[in-house]
Amino acid sequence: MSKYNPNRQVKPIYEAAGQWRKRSLTAEHSILSEDKSLWTNELLNELDQRFVKNLDAGKGDFLSKLKVQLSEGSPACRQLMAETLWLLLLFPSNVGAAKKRENVQEIWSWSGDDLDVAHPLINDDVLEGIGSAGTAYNTHRWRELVFLIGAMRDFKARNATDSEQIASDPWAFSGWLSSLPGARNRQLIHILPHLLFPETFERISSESDKRLILAGFGDKPEKEIRKWTTIEIDRALLDLRRRLEHEHGSDIDFYQEEFESQWKTQTKNWLLSWNPSRWNWDTFADDRAMTISGEKADNRWRCSSSKPREGDRVFLMQTGSPPKGIVAAGKVTRAPYDAEHWEQARADAGEVTRFVDVAFDSVRDATIDEIAPLEDLQTREPSQEWNPQSSGIEIKHKAARTLERLWKALPQVSTDTTAPKGDKGSGEALPKKSAPPLNLIIYGPPGTGKTYRLKNDYLPRYEDGAGDRFEFVTFHQSYAYEDFVEGIRPITEDGTVTYEVRPGVLKRLCERARRAPDTRFALFIDEINRGNVAKIFGELITLVEVDKRIRTDATGSRLASCKGLEVALPYSGERFGVPVNVDVIGTMNTADRSIALLDSALRRRFRFEELTPKPELLGSIDDGEGNTIDLRQLLQAMNARLSRLLHRDQALGHSYLYHVKSFDKLRRVFAQEILPFLQEAFYDDWRQIRYILADQAVDEELQLVRARKQSAALLFPKADPAEISDGEAFEIIRENDITPNAIRKIYEPPE
Repeated sequence: MSKYNPNRQVKPIYEAAGQWRKRSLTAEHSILSEDKSLWTNELLNELDQRFVKNLDAGKGDFLSKLKVQLSEGSPACRQLMAETLWLLLLFPSNVGAAKKRENVQEIWSWSGDDLDVAHPLINDDVLEGIGSAGTAYNTHRWRELVFLIGAMRDFKARNATDSEQIASDPWAFSGWLSSLPGARNRQLIHILPHLLFPETFERISSESDKRLILAGFGDKPEKEIRKWTTIEIDRALLDLRRRLEHEHGSDIDFYQEEFESQWKTQTKNWLLSWNPSRWNWDTFADDRAMTISGEKADNRWRCSSSKPREGDRVFLMQTGSPPKGIVAAGKVTRAPYDAEHWEQARADAGEVTRFVDVAFDSVRDATIDEIAPLEDLQTREPSQEWNPQSSGIEIKHKAARTLERLWKALPQVSTDTTAPKGDKGSGEALPKKSAPPLNLIIYGPPGTGKTYRLKNDYLPRYEDGAGDRFEFVTFHQSYAYEDFVEGIRPITEDGTVTYEVRPGVLKRLCERARRAPDTRFALFIDEINRGNVAKIFGELITLVEVDKRIRTDATGSRLASCKGLEVALPYSGERFGVPVNVDVIGTMNTADRSIALLDSALRRRFRFEELTPKPELLGSIDDGEGNTIDLRQLLQAMNARLSRLLHRDQALGHSYLYHVKSFDKLRRVFAQEILPFLQEAFYDDWRQIRYILADQAVDEELQLVRARKQSAALLFPKADPAEISDGEAFEIIRENDITPNAIRKIYEPPE
């Protein structure tokens, strides 16, 4: 049924709404006072005069302006406004119960009477809310109040037959409400029908969500559903709910992850396979421990399909010998790509295979943990292939929802058990000995995982038991040729200063590589664009080209057949060339310097791999008030504005929010990382920063950066106004003062 809510005890709220329908809608009685009649034509008309036709668009908070608007109204009119606000606030859970109670009590007190704090209809059970109504519903509540007052005036003016039909028939009620002037833009046409008829209408306050749900589960595009009436949308949703509940044999909620992923994020589900007898997982115990502690375990996995995309859901089926079943779940973090085969012999033969990168959020050991058994899945969803010969097949929507429920129903993994460690690598093959040299620059905005990719995808290829076969450096403005290739350094012996030639990091690495021509080495350069590339590389910018590399024998001598180039170094005079078995891999932060401005010689000699922000890797977090904050929408909204005001390179990467698990952590990230980034990106242009945060669109209580007027006359008494005018000062609110709605309004801006 539509009133099923897996997260809250909502029965008292529906009972309160039912009392209002009986006492106030179909009759005229007060809902908060036994001996008063407030919902009358006369008092509704007075509210229309005092509030609707006396709107205050000036500055100030809602209650302060409302008090002035009702200052000449009757005491009963003010009490009716308190009850109207009470009804308006029954649904939203993104406003705390204490705040709701405080507002209703304050407005009631303007009548000269006090509303008992112990009144059963303003306790926490009634006021905690049913679901989020979004930021606009709260910040622009006056629009909804105007509509509600108009709707009640229309209802009370109707004859008894019409009123009884509307109040008793869910479809008549919805049809009447949605036919009123301006109704299509109001959230109340979704909220009120649900409060009064929760078994018929969905717990959804947004028409856009309703359209997306129908498009996600049906064959009609969202664009076509836009043409439907509110009644048509709600009838289609009721039919859809009945079908899904019949399929699953239980109540459903469209905001549960297994359903939301199909319509909101539109992610697909994929089945990867793992046969331990063929491919041992050497980091298995560590990965399991990481997921138990709430961290993600990053891996790459064989995948036959080319269709998975970043953010898609993956499940790992353990095959081979029993026990068989789902042992891990997570998300795709990198779309399919070809890399050397995971079997070293086949890699040496030049074979490649397709992989995806995944971040597992849960890993289970089938020998000690409960898993989702293969037999159970085959029984529940026989039309789905559960034991494939290849890794990487799509799981159909219905089967994916069944699997998600089974997975979540498993008992929590115990931290007291220890998984056995594997004894073989997970398929990360070292570069082929005969492979051509790799000149690669990974570039993108900050926080897109460039250094992470460097350290976790490339660097392990140059590690083995004999020692590391790489050097890691970070370029900066003071880094020079003498640090990189070779230079002279003073030394003192017996009071005499002499100079000796010392090799730089590249020369040292190349000397090692010359003596081991069958082994690959790598130079990792972080922040390559922060240094003066032409000055640092010097003549070696030519020698790193693939076709200019030299080949040597085991003694380090140049092969007679080698056609590579060597140059005489300026300090030592030695002949020097870059061996073919040295890879050069760098990272570049495009927020510091666009790729278009990079040294053209370097651009010609390197391959470039772009990493862009991937909001699809993010999910939602609990805001501490029983609601969620959608990190994906948050990042998308800020980056869309950054691209419009600056450039696509000046964006926020997903890693800023990737490890955010709580609202407290989100506040810290905003205060200590995101706001400083915006300050630097906009050179302290606070007006532009406010646009990114949507602060200009909301009242001060929801602003992260607040603007204060500065009077020139007060700051500079008797100064010439023509020389110095009034200005603005900007204030960043303290970290602890950041509220969930102040964050949510960034991607849910008011109308």
